[in-house]
Amino acid sequence: MKDGIYFVVFKSAQNDVGTGTVVVRNNTVNGGDFGFTYQGVIQANSLDLLVFQHDPQAQCVIPGLHEYRTTFAITQSASGYLLQGSILGIPNSNLEVHAKFIGDLV
Repeated sequence: MKDGIYFVVFKSAQNDVGTGTVVVRNNTVNGGDFGFTYQGVIQANSLDLLVFQHDPQAQCVIPGLHEYRTTFAITQSASGYLLQGSILGIPNSNLEVHAKFIGDLV
């Protein structure tokens, strides 16, 4: 992924999960939203991402899950990137993230 600031939309098979902001710099990803933080590393066209719930009131992809790791395949899209993957250790937990490029880094 290109270094920059991205608006992200998380979706699961069950529902639209939420939105947030991430910063990509030198193949690292850091970001969050009102309930979760995201931290990960990009290698080739894959993102290994740790998601941690910091607000217990926030809705999670899977109810009761407060921390999880995902591996996403990354493909370029018209507005940025499409990431598709699943939560490690949870069958049929398919996730999709739309990452829209919204700005360069200083």
